[in-house]
Amino acid sequence: MFAALNRNLLKSVMLADGVFSLVAGIALFAFAGPLSDLVGPHATPAILTGFAVFFLLWGAFHLAVGRQERPSQAAVRFAIAGDGLWVLGSVAVLLLARGGLTLAGMGLIALAAVAVADILLLKQIGLGRQQRAAIA
Repeated sequence: MFAALNRNLLKSVMLADGVFSLVAGIALFAFAGPLSDLVGPHATPAILTGFAVFFLLWGAFHLAVGRQERPSQAAVRFAIAGDGLWVLGSVAVLLLARGGLTLAGMGLIALAAVAVADILLLKQIGLGRQQRAAIA
């Protein structure tokens, strides 16, 4: 199993990110109210519903790219850039809006930022492997 994952790292990461994003979007739709209470007053149900829509679109994009035999380099670079913006946005929210967040909300945002940064790095590694394989 790990050999197949290592051989197809980029596809695997794109597909996993797609599935996770879809699940996150569905969960945000279903639990926007309770999650809003958990995160803090700045995270209104309307804002969380907006994130739910984003996650559904982001997940569909990742699944479409991950299903390609060789994921498009341009699409993967777009995904990496989006992940980078997510991490930067998360840090900005933690620095500038922490007064409107609960401790749990700050923890969730920080945890998500670390997870997205990890996924970003895996996408970069996978893209590098794909590029080297194309040259060889």
